[in-house]
Amino acid sequence: MRIDKRKILHILGIVVWLMIGTGIVTLLVSAIKKETSTTCKEVLITFIDKKDYRMVSEQEIFAALWPGEKNKFPKNKIARDFDLFKLEKQLKKNPWILSADLYFDQKQKMHIDVEQRQPIARVFTPSGNSYFMDEQFFILPLKSNDIISLPVFTNFYFSTTTVSKNDSTVLARVASLSSFILSDPFWMAQIEAVNINADNSFELTPQVGNHVVMLGDRSDWSNLFTKLKTFYQYINTENAWNKYSKIDLQFKNQVIGVRNNSVRYAVDSLGVVGTEKIKLDSAIVVKVTPVKEVPVKKEKNENPNKSLTVAKPKALMPAQKIKNK
Repeated sequence: MRIDKRKILHILGIVVWLMIGTGIVTLLVSAIKKETSTTCKEVLITFIDKKDYRMVSEQEIFAALWPGEKNKFPKNKIARDFDLFKLEKQLKKNPWILSADLYFDQKQKMHIDVEQRQPIARVFTPSGNSYFMDEQFFILPLKSNDIISLPVFTNFYFSTTTVSKNDSTVLARVASLSSFILSDPFWMAQIEAVNINADNSFELTPQVGNHVVMLGDRSDWSNLFTKLKTFYQYINTENAWNKYSKIDLQFKNQVIGVRNNSVRYAVDSLGVVGTEKIKLDSAIVVKVTPVKEVPVKKEKNENPNKSLTVAKPKALMPAQKIKNK
C-alpha cells in the first residue's frame, strides 16, 4: 500500500493550527477571567485642565460617584462590576465639571480624568444673587474657596436655561467683552463693573474717576477701548479725572465727554464752556463742548428752596478730520 505523504503533511498542518488556535483561545479566556475577577486596587484622580484653581475637590468626586462610601472608593470591588459610562454621566452632573473620562489600566487602577469649566465672568442678578458664567453661557455656582478674579457684570437678568435669540446675542457680547477685559491687565484693574441696562446696552463703572462709560450696543471692543485709553491719557495729562460725569463711546469715530459742571453753569449764567480738541488718531478729532444752558424761570409763588430743573447739554460736536498743514 502506497502512503500519500502530501495528505499526511496536510493533516498534520491542520492539527498544528487547531492546537495553536485552541491555545490562543484558552489564553484569551483565561486573561478575560483574570481581568474580570480582579478587584479595583486604587482610584487616581487627575485634573487635566491644569488650571490654577480647584472648584471641584476629590472628596466631591468620590461623594458623587459613591455616595455611600464616605468619600472613599469601594475597596475590593470587582472591576467588571463598575459601569464606567454610568459613573461618567453621574460625575458630569456637577456643574463645574466639563468632561470626565474613567478607565482601568493594566494594574487594575481606576483613572478619573476631570476637566473643569472655565469661568470668564462674575455676574450679579437684579435680586443680588451672584454666579460665574463660562464661554458656553453655562451658569456656575459660587464656591466657598473662590479665588478667581474676573470681570463683573451687574443686572444680569437672563435665564440661561431658556435663551432667546436676542438674549443669546447679549450673552455673546458679555462673553466677548469679558474675554477682552481679561486679556488686558490695564482694563482688569480699571473696570470695576459692567452694567447691563434695560435696553441691553452696556455701561462701565471705572475704578479711577467719577464717571460712567457708555458703550451702547457696540461690540468692536478693540476699537472702543483704544479710543477710551487715548481719552484717559488726555484727562490724566490735564489732571481731569473728576471733571467728567460721562464718557460716551456709542457713536462711530467719536468720544463724547460730559463735564460735571456743564449743568451747574446753566443755573445762573449763559456762558459757554470752551471747546477742547483731542486727537485720537491721524484722522479724528473729538470735541468736548458743553453748550449754552438757559436758566429755568421761576413762577412768582414758587417755593424759593426748590431746585431748578435744567436740561442736559449736548456735550460734543460731530467729529472732524484733521487737515494736513
